[in-house]
Amino acid sequence: MLKNKWFMFSLALFVIPLVLNLVFYSQLPDVVPTHFDVNGQVDGTMPKFMGLFGMLFLCLAIHVFTCFVSIKDPKRSNIPDFMMNILFMICPVICIVTSMTIIYFGLGYSFDVSFVMNILVGVLLIVLGNYLPKVKRNYAVGIKTSWALNSDENWVLSNRVGGYCMVVAGILFIILGLLGYVTMGIVVILVATIIPCIYSYVLFKRGI
Repeated sequence: MLKNKWFMFSLALFVIPLVLNLVFYSQLPDVVPTHFDVNGQVDGTMPKFMGLFGMLFLCLAIHVFTCFVSIKDPKRSNIPDFMMNILFMICPVICIVTSMTIIYFGLGYSFDVSFVMNILVGVLLIVLGNYLPKVKRNYAVGIKTSWALNSDENWVLSNRVGGYCMVVAGILFIILGLLGYVTMGIVVILVATIIPCIYSYVLFKRGI
């Protein structure tokens, strides 16, 4: 893992939220907002140490674990490098955005969290959906149903449908979010996740 340049770069990105937390720590109140509802309103708080550094190290731990699982996948060669690089960037970017949001709100400012998250999640789904059909059978990335993992043809077809669903879900999520229907956007993502799984099973029943 330590020989992977993108992994090392992704680890270096965690320095950004760490520095931000240290710089603004003394300026923040004892309790900071750490959770927002679907409308972008604060609905959860934590002591600032846990809110800032607890969140940071949680993201870091999840990042290291997911990278380890992906890099050590026996079928790692089936995952395109670009897709791996995207995976390496997800947790660091989330951590940076989360830290900046906590600090910004903690200092008494505010912005439309829901709007920003809708754009970020929607774009991520669109990008991942475009590359999902290019991913060959593996244990870390893709529509990993037991039926798809047992058949190359099932995998290809399931992930092709999954890619289309992710792109459509990403576009709809952005549009619905801008219109204020965030909950409906979440439902769209759930449906887009279920459809390729059902399709994979249908293919299996057809002998694929």
